[in-house]
Amino acid sequence: MDWKGKKVLITGISGFLGSNLGRTLLDHGAEIYSIDNFSYIDYEVTKKKVPLINEVKIISGDIAMKETWNKVPTNIDYIFHLAGPSSVTLFKRNPERCYYETIFGLYNVLEFAKKNNIKKVVYTSTGSLYAGNRMPHREELYPIGYNLYAAAKIACEALANSYSNHVKNLGLRVFAGFGPGEERKKDFASVICLFAKDALEGRRPIIYGDGNQIRDFVYVDDVVVALLRGVDIEETGIINVGTGKGISFNEIWKTIKDHLGTNIEPEYIEKEVNYVEKLEADTFKMRKILKLNPHSTEEGIRKFLDYLKQEISQEMIKGNQLKENLNQNRPGFLSLK
Repeated sequence: MDWKGKKVLITGISGFLGSNLGRTLLDHGAEIYSIDNFSYIDYEVTKKKVPLINEVKIISGDIAMKETWNKVPTNIDYIFHLAGPSSVTLFKRNPERCYYETIFGLYNVLEFAKKNNIKKVVYTSTGSLYAGNRMPHREELYPIGYNLYAAAKIACEALANSYSNHVKNLGLRVFAGFGPGEERKKDFASVICLFAKDALEGRRPIIYGDGNQIRDFVYVDDVVVALLRGVDIEETGIINVGTGKGISFNEIWKTIKDHLGTNIEPEYIEKEVNYVEKLEADTFKMRKILKLNPHSTEEGIRKFLDYLKQEISQEMIKGNQLKENLNQNRPGFLSLK
């Protein structure tokens, strides 16, 4: 699709996926609007770390509040709905708020799209909702809802389906996204990001259990391609987004360790009860319909590590420059005479 001049609404542009998608759309000439309340990240920090915030039209407000949507232009072409809490941990800490934002956020997106004849809505769901299901994790499986986060996303998919006669929509069950920009999520980042930061800063990573648990980690560039192609196709409903090949936490650490040349060994601690052992996407629909051939997880990890090393180098340079400036401007000691 030629995005030049297209009016696009991205909810949650300050976030990990939103910032990566926003940068790509800006580079292709789209006119971007975003609803964001910066509730999970500091606005001033975001402006520095995510320069595109200064290049898009920010509509400040809560997506779950109806009043916010009165400020959105009605001539939007497409909506990418990426806002909301995206962590099992966040749902454990504040389930009421997370449910409210997740369910009513999507409800308001769909209502706005219905009233204003939006061409298509693409929203993110999660591969976490397959937890407890048998393998392979195909879209046709009815998810169990193993945790609060998954249960909320199951409800969202049902909600989107109920609007299917009025709003053309597609849900992408993104498994475990990782890559540049994720480091801003801090403790809520993927284990790849957490392990990488531990290695780069000389700490032992913590692994729950024996490290043989498996997840399907997909590089952020591939998720962005999936989102963009999701608009281009006629398909509605649900499509998995992953690599189709799970990787254990031990294998993740080995890839990081080998790439960085570190001898640090992880610390293994007891895992939680009902810990999910394996999540792996069936990617048949993704490859056939979205025509997406994703990076391998190992390739994505190496790209991400190179990015993080560059970021750390730049931070060190800035820090040294700041020290020099402080030393140059520092007044002499006060005389006690």
